[in-house]
Amino acid sequence: MKVLFVWDSAEYLRFFDSVVEECLARGHEVAIAYNNTNVKKQGGLQGLTAIESRVRVLGLVPRGRPMWRRIADGLRGTMDFVRYLHPRFALATAARQRMKRKVLPVAYRWLDRIRWLPPATVRAVERFLSAVEMAIPVNQPIIDFLRREAPDVVLVSPLVDYASDQVDILKAARICGVRTAVCVASWDNLTNKGVFRIEPDLVILWNEAQKREAQDYHYVPAHKITCTGAQVFDKWFDTQITRDRPAFCARVGLPDTQPFLLFTGSSGFISESRAEVAFVLKWIATLRASGDPILRSINILVRPHPYNCHAWDPDPLAEIPGAVFFPRAGYSPIKAVNRADFFDSIHHSAGVVGINTSAMIEAAIIGRPVFSVLAEEFAGTQQGLMHFHYLASENGGCVRIASTIDEHVRQLSDCLRDPAAADAESQRFISDFVRPHGINRPATPIFVDTIERFVAGPAPPTKLTPIWTYLLRPMLFAGAFVAMAGAWLHRPHPIRWLLRRGRKRTRRTARRVGRTARLTVHRGAKQAKQWREVVLRPLRARR
Repeated sequence: MKVLFVWDSAEYLRFFDSVVEECLARGHEVAIAYNNTNVKKQGGLQGLTAIESRVRVLGLVPRGRPMWRRIADGLRGTMDFVRYLHPRFALATAARQRMKRKVLPVAYRWLDRIRWLPPATVRAVERFLSAVEMAIPVNQPIIDFLRREAPDVVLVSPLVDYASDQVDILKAARICGVRTAVCVASWDNLTNKGVFRIEPDLVILWNEAQKREAQDYHYVPAHKITCTGAQVFDKWFDTQITRDRPAFCARVGLPDTQPFLLFTGSSGFISESRAEVAFVLKWIATLRASGDPILRSINILVRPHPYNCHAWDPDPLAEIPGAVFFPRAGYSPIKAVNRADFFDSIHHSAGVVGINTSAMIEAAIIGRPVFSVLAEEFAGTQQGLMHFHYLASENGGCVRIASTIDEHVRQLSDCLRDPAAADAESQRFISDFVRPHGINRPATPIFVDTIERFVAGPAPPTKLTPIWTYLLRPMLFAGAFVAMAGAWLHRPHPIRWLLRRGRKRTRRTARRVGRTARLTVHRGAKQAKQWREVVLRPLRARR
């Protein structure tokens, strides 16, 4: 079969590289396209370059006309924000403010004054906005693109990014009669970002928890959802260490005389860079002052998030003995050497600590106890985010979450003396959340089996744009006009801005006139001098 992956950026290769390899191993033809080029995340592009001899890398998906793109961005941004008016997202203040700041049009920011709405009201508003979305014309270049490629199935991920233009892919595929499936890339995609906006033919996700999220918050029917497990973590079940403990400690700069704890950094959204550094310094000071002699002398290895390494320059741990951070600069999580270092850092550690990161799941798979502590500065990205609660051991998760730093120290002390106690919790979590089909069954083959069965089934009928959507376009234009007018009116002091712009133009004109006048005077003086030299001097000589 011909499989077309469409990702938000090339960076999503790290979530689906095992699926791509499995498709190639089964003899399927694979093509990859993406919607954006993120200059901060070049690892994905490097990864695609490494496999382009076996995979057709199509580059950027064609884009539509700028006018409709701006209208679509405003509508989709509004729809993404409306989901946070659901009462279940009342504590998700950080995600709500991020959505407001990134994509909610300025003219509609009055919506932020609404604390919450009943679920039925939120659902009704979202259905109305979805109907208005259908009034946006289908992108003809994308239709031509799909007809030219003629895939058997289009696999889109994540579709829920802020005001994502991946919805255009699904709309064009409907017209072309091509099967579409949305593939959930990470554990937080369905509750931490936007909404689907349009119903795909199939949704492929990890487990029953995500299935409930897809039904409750994205309104996908149960028969269109398939749980395959988390293919992104398959590699961690089979990975082996590349360096023994002395060699690894020498590589990162730690003495090999004591065990070490690994602190795994979170993304910039979860923990603001400087706040995370301050938290780590306070955390280390608390361990050094504890009554447990093991914790007082334990070494600390901090592994920053690959896109947050800049926060650790200059080195804040330079004056703390037995504490280092590694890697020392930004790195690509896709490169084999970085994955090997990450695995070794977890394998050789006595335990893993973090704020809210998928590295906690990877640590549980590798078999290390995992800890977190609730902090006031991260309340919006810990308790406020739904997916964080899945990790709590009391909810069947793999992380022992302490409400205070003192409780956290006690948990560390107990677990370091009896590390096997946390193993049962980790195994239960992995079997439910990561590999629901069996802890010894990799998710990647199940994922590809699902796609093959999907393609073998009847093709979806071609769906043309409904006539009634044309009646909604006047409303769409009116909403776009309000958004543009609001953006202009919300400029800081618009009249003063116009006057300042007029003064700048006046000054430029005055300088131009002055230069012209000076040049004219200079040329006149030069011509007068030449006239005196040519005419007057010979006359004076005759006298």
